[in-house]
Amino acid sequence: MTCGCEGSLMQGRFWLLILSVPLSVGCMHIPLRNNSDNQARTVSDLYQQEVLNNLAMFVHEPNSLPYFSFANQGATGMMDQGTIGIAPTWGRPYAASTPPSGTFVLASFAPTLTGQRTGFENFTMTPVNDPRKLELMRCAYQKALASCTGVAPSTVCPDCQTRFNVFYTGSPDGNIRDSAAGKVTSECLGRTCWFGTGCKKAVPKECPCNLVGQYCDTYVWVLPGGQDELSKLTLAILDYAQNAPPQEVQKVVEIYLDERGLPTQFANAVGKVTAQVGITERNLSVVSIPHPDAVSLRDSIEKELDDLAEKINDAQAKNRSTTLAQLLARKKQLQGNLAFLDQQLKVGGLKEEYRQGFTPQTGPFGPLFINQSLNTLAPGR
Repeated sequence: MTCGCEGSLMQGRFWLLILSVPLSVGCMHIPLRNNSDNQARTVSDLYQQEVLNNLAMFVHEPNSLPYFSFANQGATGMMDQGTIGIAPTWGRPYAASTPPSGTFVLASFAPTLTGQRTGFENFTMTPVNDPRKLELMRCAYQKALASCTGVAPSTVCPDCQTRFNVFYTGSPDGNIRDSAAGKVTSECLGRTCWFGTGCKKAVPKECPCNLVGQYCDTYVWVLPGGQDELSKLTLAILDYAQNAPPQEVQKVVEIYLDERGLPTQFANAVGKVTAQVGITERNLSVVSIPHPDAVSLRDSIEKELDDLAEKINDAQAKNRSTTLAQLLARKKQLQGNLAFLDQQLKVGGLKEEYRQGFTPQTGPFGPLFINQSLNTLAPGR
């Protein structure tokens, strides 16, 4: 009887243990949620720390080469694992002086329970290796230093302002303020001194640990009220790391040329020129004639027009209508060529941008454009 009661008690404890296992893992979603949130927050902390460490490097040496890596993939996971085992033994009761006899009973019950929780977090980091992107970052750090250390951004190799213009507007001469559309650009950097510099002992004790950057023995820390400037610089660096500058919208232009290499109609053409130019460039900019050649052609055409005037008068006097029509058509063509050359000599190659409401003085000629289509290589940012 005693063995039977002990066996029942042990079995009851065993089942109680089994029932308690599901209850112990029912709240796993809570730590998983917390870990996921912490990991997401770590991404921003990582970017800011990279920027601060780079900033310290540029304080140490303003002509340094920056670095930056960004996370493009991440994972968070948790796994609970538990095992339950029993090792029962059976035997027949016996006394020391008598051999075993009777039925088998549960002699011992050895339950085992093990459990573990495994958590993992990881990032896949992508380093920036594009020299043009690193060039922009270098300029951005130099501009951020300007208000605190007096270091000015590079003006040659690279020309930082030109690089910024190309990145934000797609043109070396673009206006960043006009195309910013409210976003953070290089124009937002270097307006105020927002960080301190010094050795390790100079770092204020009350400065938050995540607002301190270090390179060799040089430290930088964010001054009170400087978090906004750090965020702007971080956003600018992240922009350079992940985005490409807008590519210029272009058009394809084909122009027929006469025997002098000047624009003409298809019927009088001996060749053609095809070119891809910016959407704001004038179509005739593809026909560029050196100044001495343009002067020589102009003089030649003016002389031919003088000779043509005599032939026209003679045809009119002799009432030769067919010949007169041909001579007048030739005169119109030459006048168009002359107007084109005058414009070339006046504006220097017709490279001025088209402006709405402005009508160039192109004369009576009309070159035939077989194809004038937009070629958008990439959308603007």
